[in-house]
Amino acid sequence: MLKPAIMIASPMYMVNRAYLPLFITWLLILLSFSIPLLNSTRPPYIDLSGQLSVVVYMLAFSGGKFGAPIIAVIMLVLLVSREGLSKKRRWQEAVVLISVSLLLAGGGAALNEHIVKNEFKVPRPNIIWLAQESTEGGLEMSAQQFYQLGDKAARRQPLIDVLNKKPAPVLLSESVRSHWVEETGYSFPSGHAFSAMFFASLFLLFAVGYLSSKRRWLFYAMLPWVLAVCYSRTLLRVHTPTDIFVGGLQGLVLGVLAWQIAQRLLQRLD
Repeated sequence: MLKPAIMIASPMYMVNRAYLPLFITWLLILLSFSIPLLNSTRPPYIDLSGQLSVVVYMLAFSGGKFGAPIIAVIMLVLLVSREGLSKKRRWQEAVVLISVSLLLAGGGAALNEHIVKNEFKVPRPNIIWLAQESTEGGLEMSAQQFYQLGDKAARRQPLIDVLNKKPAPVLLSESVRSHWVEETGYSFPSGHAFSAMFFASLFLLFAVGYLSSKRRWLFYAMLPWVLAVCYSRTLLRVHTPTDIFVGGLQGLVLGVLAWQIAQRLLQRLD
């Protein structure tokens, strides 16, 4: 039976089984710079009007403001339901992890959305494409002029008008069209990449430190999920490779920090 508050892994074991896979996953985001379909800054682009675009959209949704918390809750339940924990200890771990996640994941997301993005003011690649490469049916304004129309809500109607023109400047499935209309904020860095990497880092570190290997594979499955979420953002053309690479780095750093804070708090509760 496992001792609930004592790590079952040495520091070197943690490096090999958790930190190294997380770092490699972050480096694999670099593939979005070199693989043409993953690079949203230049053609060729994937067809965003077919069934594949719906799959890509659902992957992106899983790392967004609704999907990522659902994934986090599932991993939290898997973690605290392990054998060897008292009911009191399960609640302690759940409360600590939820509190630390709200502080660092929520705080980091708010910092990106309200400060970092507004400071760098990087237009989304789909807006740049509509502004510069489209002719008939395009934005008929520069990307900078589009972002000067007002806040995100104020930009949505002009974008809807553009996408509804005949002929349409680009063919989009209904889900992707709605997503483009929703995502009218600035691009850098990617919030989806941040949240996916944050939760993968936090829960994988906990799993490697506290779980036996037979249940740990469920947490390793978060690593390909991170890559799928990151790549989906460039495939949908709402983020650049730079956006997801930096967003992933933010998530990795804050995820590790959250793990360290949560572990110290749990040790104090012992």
